[in-house]
Amino acid sequence: MMEYLLSTEDGRIKKEGKKQTGSNRIVLLSTEQLHALDNCPHHQMLERSMRTVHYCKVELFAESIQGTIRVPNKQEASGRELAFGFSLQQDQLLLVGDEHRLSALVERLGESVRGCFSLRHFLLLLLEFLIAEDVLYLQTIEDEIGSLEEQLSQRIPEKFSQKILAYRKQINRYHSYYEQLMNISDQMQEFLSDQMPVEEIRAWQMYANRTERLHNHVEMLREYVLQLRELYQSQIDMEQNRIMTLLTIVTTIFMPLTLIAGWYGMNFSNMPMLGWKYGYPAVIVVSVLVIIAEILYFRKKKML
Repeated sequence: MMEYLLSTEDGRIKKEGKKQTGSNRIVLLSTEQLHALDNCPHHQMLERSMRTVHYCKVELFAESIQGTIRVPNKQEASGRELAFGFSLQQDQLLLVGDEHRLSALVERLGESVRGCFSLRHFLLLLLEFLIAEDVLYLQTIEDEIGSLEEQLSQRIPEKFSQKILAYRKQINRYHSYYEQLMNISDQMQEFLSDQMPVEEIRAWQMYANRTERLHNHVEMLREYVLQLRELYQSQIDMEQNRIMTLLTIVTTIFMPLTLIAGWYGMNFSNMPMLGWKYGYPAVIVVSVLVIIAEILYFRKKKML
């Protein structure tokens, strides 16, 4: 268990080795330590939510505000997603999850933020900190999709379907993430509107607007991927049409030759030129002339 104290004088976050006393305490603890608490209202509900943190949500009670946050992983696929629960009470904020990752998060937040004088405001700043660089991340995804589009305009890249599927899964995950954060912001504003000062209400509204813009950006990326997939399908169809056209032309070219070969292969006794000594060379010349005439025709029709 780690404890921090949010100073009401300068808004700084201070960590001490001994147990903190007083109000504005930020307590980091694991799920097992949460189970042992007896002064946390509705801790059993929070404990059940922490067993499988699949999404971001908030639950509003008279004594506390509880919820869970699951942040999609922006690193390699093998990295672990950040998932934690929180319980906001009048005098303390509990953060439940991986203590080391939460401690690093709180200390980074404490280095970059000043003038936070309430736990409610600190929770808002924490949520803002989690999406601070998401615009750059979404822009990186957009650039990668644009590069894939340039490759597709020249040729069909290898494993294109797998790449598109991976981008769709990634974008859909962030689409749900921002939608859940928007819901949290709306619920917090509606529930605490009569308790928060005007500046704090404005801060929550700015956070809601920011998550909405990120959500709109993801919506645009979803449409971009869909258009790219349609372009890929059209490229596949064009390639298949080209192959089918080529096969049709080849079949058409050799169809008269098949007719000639079948006709003179019957060997009836009274067939003309059957015993002519120049019959074989004549058939070769006729076949070559037929092929040349057909090729010239197809080239004139721009089919070759």
